[in-house]
Amino acid sequence: MSDKSECDVVTLVGLVLVFSLPLTLLVPGFSVWDVVPKFRISRFHVISQYLTWPQLNTAVIVVLVVFFCLFLEIRKRKLDDMVEKVLTVSQATDKTMEVEKDRQAAAVRVCVDLLDASAEHYEHLVLFRDDLRRRKHQPPTIEPSSSM
Repeated sequence: MSDKSECDVVTLVGLVLVFSLPLTLLVPGFSVWDVVPKFRISRFHVISQYLTWPQLNTAVIVVLVVFFCLFLEIRKRKLDDMVEKVLTVSQATDKTMEVEKDRQAAAVRVCVDLLDASAEHYEHLVLFRDDLRRRKHQPPTIEPSSSM
């Protein structure tokens, strides 16, 4: 099946078994054990047990349900691991973004300080230019020294 499918073959077979086996109890004269090959242990009398067909059907259904629950638990753990990895990456990204934001804020503060200093220097240059223009239009006066 394709990777985009939400259900795979194992899940579908498990679902069919889990939901169809209880329905076999409703069919008179049918038993799952008619389909399953039988083995009889005669050597060990302790293991040899005589069960009725409904008991065997119920035991098979219980075993299948347990296996299906184990399968679901394994998938849940895989998903939990993936979620944990995503959360770890997300937290690392948040920390990196915070550091980057602090670094950019520091860079903006430095730029603002440089602009303030530049504006101050520009004001001084304008004042010097105006002073030079005034001196250019008015020649300096020479005052006689007091020693003469």
